[in-house]
Amino acid sequence: MIKTKLSVAIAALGTIASSGVFAQESIPGPEVEEVVVTGSRIARDPLSTTGPITLVDSEAIQRSGVGTIDELLNQLPSMGTTGINANDNNGGAGLSFVDLRNLGSARTLVLVNGRRFVSSSSGVSSAVDMNNIPVDMIDRIEVLTDGASAVYGSDAVAGVINVVMKDSFDGVRINARAGATEAGGGENGELSITFGKEFDRGQFIGNVTHSQRDEITYKDRDWAGLQSSMSSTGNIFTNYGAFSVGEDGKTLGDYSSYDIGQYMWLSGAMERTSLTGSGTFSINDYIEFYGEGSYTLKTTNQQLAAQPMYAGNGFNLTADHLSDEVQSQLSEAWQEAEDAYQIELAAYNAALAEWESQGSPKDLEPSKPVATHGDTWQDGLSDVRLRPVSGGTRDYEQKTETYRLLGGLRGDLANGWGWDTFLSYGKNEGENTTNNSYNKTLLQQVLDGNSGIAEENIQFLGGMSDEVIDYISYTDREDNEYEMLNFGASLTGDIEAIQFQGGALGFASGIEYRKESGEFTPSEETQSGATFGNQQDATSGDFAVTEVFAEFNLPILAGLKFAEELSLDAAIRYSDYDTFGGQATYKLGAVYALTENLRFRGSVSTAFRAPGIYELYSGTAQSYSYLIDPCDTSSNNTAGQGSNCDMVSAGFSQAGSQVPTNIGGNQDLQPEKSKSYTAGIVWTPSFTEDLSITLDYFDIRIKDAITSADTQKILDDCYRDGISSACELVRRGDSEQIEYLEGSLQNIGEINTKGLDLDIVQNFHYDTGKLALRAQATHLLEYEEFNSETGETSDYVDYIGTSSSAYTKWRGLASATWYADNWDFGADVQYIGDGHSPYVNVPSHTYLNLKAGWDVNESMRLTAGIDNVTDRDPSYTSTYDDVNGTYDFQGRYAWAGVTYQF
Repeated sequence: MIKTKLSVAIAALGTIASSGVFAQESIPGPEVEEVVVTGSRIARDPLSTTGPITLVDSEAIQRSGVGTIDELLNQLPSMGTTGINANDNNGGAGLSFVDLRNLGSARTLVLVNGRRFVSSSSGVSSAVDMNNIPVDMIDRIEVLTDGASAVYGSDAVAGVINVVMKDSFDGVRINARAGATEAGGGENGELSITFGKEFDRGQFIGNVTHSQRDEITYKDRDWAGLQSSMSSTGNIFTNYGAFSVGEDGKTLGDYSSYDIGQYMWLSGAMERTSLTGSGTFSINDYIEFYGEGSYTLKTTNQQLAAQPMYAGNGFNLTADHLSDEVQSQLSEAWQEAEDAYQIELAAYNAALAEWESQGSPKDLEPSKPVATHGDTWQDGLSDVRLRPVSGGTRDYEQKTETYRLLGGLRGDLANGWGWDTFLSYGKNEGENTTNNSYNKTLLQQVLDGNSGIAEENIQFLGGMSDEVIDYISYTDREDNEYEMLNFGASLTGDIEAIQFQGGALGFASGIEYRKESGEFTPSEETQSGATFGNQQDATSGDFAVTEVFAEFNLPILAGLKFAEELSLDAAIRYSDYDTFGGQATYKLGAVYALTENLRFRGSVSTAFRAPGIYELYSGTAQSYSYLIDPCDTSSNNTAGQGSNCDMVSAGFSQAGSQVPTNIGGNQDLQPEKSKSYTAGIVWTPSFTEDLSITLDYFDIRIKDAITSADTQKILDDCYRDGISSACELVRRGDSEQIEYLEGSLQNIGEINTKGLDLDIVQNFHYDTGKLALRAQATHLLEYEEFNSETGETSDYVDYIGTSSSAYTKWRGLASATWYADNWDFGADVQYIGDGHSPYVNVPSHTYLNLKAGWDVNESMRLTAGIDNVTDRDPSYTSTYDDVNGTYDFQGRYAWAGVTYQF
């Protein structure tokens, strides 16, 4: 016999941290039985799965004290760091996405009870907002980390996250939780009421949850700070110096950066109310009706400093708009530069004459000075930058409603086979607003003298006047909507006529139909490009897909010497899209158990990701990319000015480091395709009790990845090599700054990633309780992105982005928990390895979390914990105090909860 079925099940499925399901037991609990687990529709012993699955049960979630699913999942080493979370105050839009293997949230399929959930995102992208799934209703979360398109269809490239909801409850349970950070900000709380009833022919369960989370500001954290070249009074950049404008709007001083962190939030705020329910009813002994429904109302907020204005984004403040006092001081500064240049030129001429008199010796010719300051002070003026702080911060708010209804019938046939049909409808709709937005078309009217504002009331330098702010300000509004209709029917059972030594052939087959549609309507100002934010066309589109699938489980051998088990899995799926046509995927897997204590598993599978509505149908969509203008003559352009830059003046300097870029959609996109390989070992040694060790290798290769063109390559091709086709994609404005760069989405990428997953579980049993130990780790061996347009390969191993993404070689999670009769206490340690950003080396980060629980009586349970006990601050990822959202922004955080059941 296997030593204990529990230890092997944990090894095979990876149940997180010997979770709280055992808090009331002195010995391992439930027996392993045949169930349907993520990755297959065929019921089986969980030990026989061909791919690694991690389970997080409801007790582990309750013990963690988290308010949203992503907070817990993102601690798992197999999770990536490119998803959006609460730390994404700038551009996160209050969303929470999850991401497996750092392959992006769009390549991770999220299911609820094994079925798709409607996408929930501004801009009509294709990802599920985890905020829409109430934590208190979750029975378990299954994380499958290999390709599963043959079983579930598109998007399951990196894997599948299946959230299994509770389906039965008898009574009423009230759960309350609250938490606060030591440094301030981020206070949060949740009240949840679960109720249900079980009766002879069925059952129902419902839940009402209300939660709230406050923001964390830059001022709340000593380590947080952010400087900008755009100040409230204005900064002037020229080829002969940089100057800061005084509060009087007339006096120029030495340039200094401006503290915008005082107006910024680090983490956004959220308020959420959700209603969830499900139930079953047995029509007769063979047919059962089931239904599910959910509704979530969510309001999220973020705050940024006042809108920056500069030449590159449409603030065309020229020399003619400057006061006489400012013009005079700039003229003096230019004259100083001119005088210095003339002195250098005279010295050069003398040195040149001496060099010529000496016979012009080789390699000793003096260098001629360059007049980078321009022919006049006006000619050398490159940019005026301003931030209208008195007009208020940019306040973002998103109000979203998400509905989901599902109904189905399932039953058993006379031959023991099972069948299932379902129909589901989901919809997400929302309105996004941005207060204190500015219309640059109206601003240009002010600059041109066509606004009707009295000249004496027009002021920019020294602080924008109230009259100008009132004239150009507005509240930006955009609407988005996403709908999904999904129908499916399946048949499962054993084909008794086909027998193997280990049993009958397992079989599942079915058909699915899905239609998704989305609309995104930005404000008129955004669509016309009048906003200082990113220009964006309206997006509208839909697609439909019909799919058929089949699965087979071949139990070839069982219970033999040197072959305790040998089974094979095969799955195939054909998807017919009305956008690009048909796509077939397959999966092959095998499990071989040499003995009861040693198992080997492996799989090979293909997967695909269909382009989403945003990727297909969005028009022009503006972004600001960090790029180097090859025509820049400053020290920032380390490669030197390109040879095709005659359109800019001498001494031209790039304004800022961001270039406005179009990243819009492309209706000619084709699906991404991938192939995944996994191989692993499950060992439960016989020389000790309740020890399990798993080691799995993964290799994922994606082709035709959907990505934007290499915009830096476009700029270099144009201005360094003079390639006309590249120059057609770039447009400069009157200020000579780049004001448009075409970089729409294309199938030009390849991504390859490889790594190892290690999981060790050890349980020690004593008369007074149980000690559960666990260690999980992921070692990233390779992560490369290849751009077929440029032929360049980028190696991301050890790379850490300035604000998001961390491809560290090692990530780990270790835990130790003591379970007594009516209390438990544990510690979790999370590890994120070191790496390097484009600017600095970033050290490793280790977080210690403590948690405890006490069963006061049969009805009441108390829980509490402290996260980030050592108050580990995030390390800077640049020399400008940037921090990566992968790291903890909260600092030391304490929480407590109480559960009472009637």
